[in-house]
Amino acid sequence: MAEIDSADVRNAESTRRWLSSRQDLWGASANNDTLIETLTRFCQFAGKSPDEMVDDCLRPGKAGETLTLRTRARRQYMDLIELFEGAVRSRPQGNIARSFLIHNGIAMNPGILP
Repeated sequence: MAEIDSADVRNAESTRRWLSSRQDLWGASANNDTLIETLTRFCQFAGKSPDEMVDDCLRPGKAGETLTLRTRARRQYMDLIELFEGAVRSRPQGNIARSFLIHNGIAMNPGILP
């Protein structure tokens, strides 16, 4: 796999969808470079582009247009986000990765803090 850089992350369709959704909900000030930087670090940690992560979790349904959640992949990303949180020692950065997936239609929930 090619190296993942912030320009690739910023230009991914799933990233644009995420940022657009955030802006619709909270206004333009909801988006900043920290989001892209953190998502880039998570993509590097996962070894996947933003679009690849979303594609891992969602597959076309029988009707063709309807997407179906791949629960095993979703669980793997939830676990991966927890590992990422531990590696960067930051729950807020883990929440940025969760936000990305949530705004792309993949339900996420973090573990309970001790």
